[in-house]
Amino acid sequence: MNSLVMVHPNPVRIDGDMLTVDRKFHSGMLAYAEKIKAPLVTIHPQANGAAVLDPVTVPLGDLPYDIRTTQFRRDWQPTAEAVDAIRREVERARLVYTYGHGMGVPPIARDRGVPYVLTVEYDLKTEITATAMQVKNPLRRAVRAARTVWHYNAVTLPAMRGAHSLHCSGFPIFDVARREGLKSLLYLDSRMSADMMMSHDGVYRRLSKHRGYALKLLYSGRYEPLEGALDAVQVAASCLKQGIDVEMHCYGRGSLAAQMRQIASRYGGSRIVIHDAVPYRELVQIARGFDVFVCCRVQSDPSCTYLESMGAGLPIVGYANRMWERLREDSGAGFCSPMGKPHLVAKDIGRLAHHAVLAAKSVAALEYARSHSHEIEHGKRIEALNQALEEVAT
Repeated sequence: MNSLVMVHPNPVRIDGDMLTVDRKFHSGMLAYAEKIKAPLVTIHPQANGAAVLDPVTVPLGDLPYDIRTTQFRRDWQPTAEAVDAIRREVERARLVYTYGHGMGVPPIARDRGVPYVLTVEYDLKTEITATAMQVKNPLRRAVRAARTVWHYNAVTLPAMRGAHSLHCSGFPIFDVARREGLKSLLYLDSRMSADMMMSHDGVYRRLSKHRGYALKLLYSGRYEPLEGALDAVQVAASCLKQGIDVEMHCYGRGSLAAQMRQIASRYGGSRIVIHDAVPYRELVQIARGFDVFVCCRVQSDPSCTYLESMGAGLPIVGYANRMWERLREDSGAGFCSPMGKPHLVAKDIGRLAHHAVLAAKSVAALEYARSHSHEIEHGKRIEALNQALEEVAT
């Protein structure tokens, strides 16, 4: 077989002849099918009771790609039958494109002599932050960190080293790939296409109305510690205590919602409002009415949040995690402050209260987002895959 087999972690649901799948994935696959120079086969976990985020339902007969589903256990590992099915698909492929080490595909491909391209996101430091911070007990946290180090060295690095090439989502993991001397592509992930971004005229109109009004601060995402959601609200509270005229709105859901509302009521009154989550496309429109995005993420993951906020012409202020620090250097679209210092983030917001600074950072944000739209970044990956297909055919 001459196919490109693509292994995806996002669950899908098949009911009769209808497929329910993540909208971003489906739109991406339509672009792949149009431009990839090989038949496409995708493999996914069967959703069963799991939710499909931002779902779209389409007839299976209309798909320009073949789709396979596998059964997973509760720990999200494939069943023995699923492993056999994956192995059969891998054996028939010219090239495999897989996300991380999910479904155990890299060792299967290496064992069968099938080349694979690996998409990677987290470096070791980010893996440790993401796993260890989920527990409060110091001993359990240390055990989790040790397990993460073992898994990274025993599973992740061999998968990276054995790949034909890597697609690196974000600067931290791209830096690892370069240090390892591995063939790699850097891309920045975003759901925002060029037609979804704010126009330059729209940004200028918003800026012209800003004088004399409170700076409108936006936070969106999960209300969880790794996302820095509580710190984002503390930033707004610190602004108000420092006499910086702001109004903040947060959109999301999670375990910190009650604490965020307590801080809002204690320090902000009606100036800090904690909303429930809204659909992504609605959030895109909401963001256009704000001035600044507050991002106090603890982990250095390549979140879509950065480019999607910039696509609304919003400068970003927040903690200097390794992803935002590099992205800020590259874009000039905001400010970084040390971790755990919301009052310093508030001081950076005070700098944006000066109209000329806000205008320069807003335009820089939009320009950077436009140069890294979903179409452009997705196009890089398609071009790299076509090149890989040519190389492994010879």
